[in-house]
Amino acid sequence: MGGLCSQLGEEDEVDRKIQRELALESEESEQIHKLLLLGAGQSGKSTFFKQTISIYGCGFSAKERMVYVPIIYGNTIRAMKELIKQSELRSNYIPTEEEFKESQFDPSMFRIAPELKEARDEVINAKRDKDALYRLTPKLAGYIALLWQDMGIRSTYERRNEFQLDDTSSYFFDQVVDLADANFVPSEEQMLRARVRTTGVSETTFTIEKTQFRMVDVGGQRSERKKWIKCFQNVTCVIFVAAISTYNQVLFEDDETNRIIEALNLFEETCNSSWFDKTSIILFLNKKDLFQEKIQRYPITECPAFADYDGPLDSFSKSIEFIVKVFLECNKRPDKCIYPHATCATDRSNVRHVFVAVKDTVLKENLKIAGLMLTA
Repeated sequence: MGGLCSQLGEEDEVDRKIQRELALESEESEQIHKLLLLGAGQSGKSTFFKQTISIYGCGFSAKERMVYVPIIYGNTIRAMKELIKQSELRSNYIPTEEEFKESQFDPSMFRIAPELKEARDEVINAKRDKDALYRLTPKLAGYIALLWQDMGIRSTYERRNEFQLDDTSSYFFDQVVDLADANFVPSEEQMLRARVRTTGVSETTFTIEKTQFRMVDVGGQRSERKKWIKCFQNVTCVIFVAAISTYNQVLFEDDETNRIIEALNLFEETCNSSWFDKTSIILFLNKKDLFQEKIQRYPITECPAFADYDGPLDSFSKSIEFIVKVFLECNKRPDKCIYPHATCATDRSNVRHVFVAVKDTVLKENLKIAGLMLTA
């Protein structure tokens, strides 16, 4: 009998230990704020994700950065292939008299110099290896560098909003010869600018001034969004990323839908979702650097959602003010807290500043929920 009591006592102690550990895990989990990154494809979500690891996490080792070598090579070679293709389409196009009068469309301005035929052929004929990866040899890099200086390629690049081209293509073209060096190891900035489509779910944890966060990044392409819902529970804050520089571009997966229209529709769904009734939303209007450059050439009124804008066409501040207004109008819940920020995910200091603001926002919201802070 004494042995049985002893056995029961040991089982009770084990059970109490398990309960204490579960309670501790639950308490620790509650102290970690879950940030959910949402947005359409190519909005810059994953760049924010990598930048966060770089700033607040453990950073990236040389070995981890080497993984991006074939990605950078692929980005660079595919981008030049696309520019050649688009250049030839335009140089062979015969505009109507009306088209010429309206846009001064001159096919000859897109023509690649005849002396670059060998460079053009080498790039177009570049193939993936047995591992389905592109290899950037010094010879191929030299050809890409020559083509990048060609006026026909440059004229085509100026009209890149008319076709699909990665935002960072010019960044890699400018340093293509160095990329082909046998000892090339990507820097963190090069790694951040490398474009790789996000599939599935990625997570990272980090701390900002003793406040712990867990950030979850999910693929933004339409085919990836069915996976989002499994990440919706226990979210402290949604970070919604929209690339404002894409106001006159269409989706990669749908050549009819304007990218800003897609972002607005997605933002409206997010704001008014029952999953996020009590969840704050941080709105990151991303790629502000590209946006500021683009509005000098293309008015934001080219986007159907911004057609009512009547401010100065080249004013960054007035344009941003209007865009914020359009996004906030998607919210149908007066009590929903939305905090907009104009951002540049590749700018380390900008991301650091914005995430400090995110931390303050999250803490303020937690104080409100706890009844420790007066609301207006």
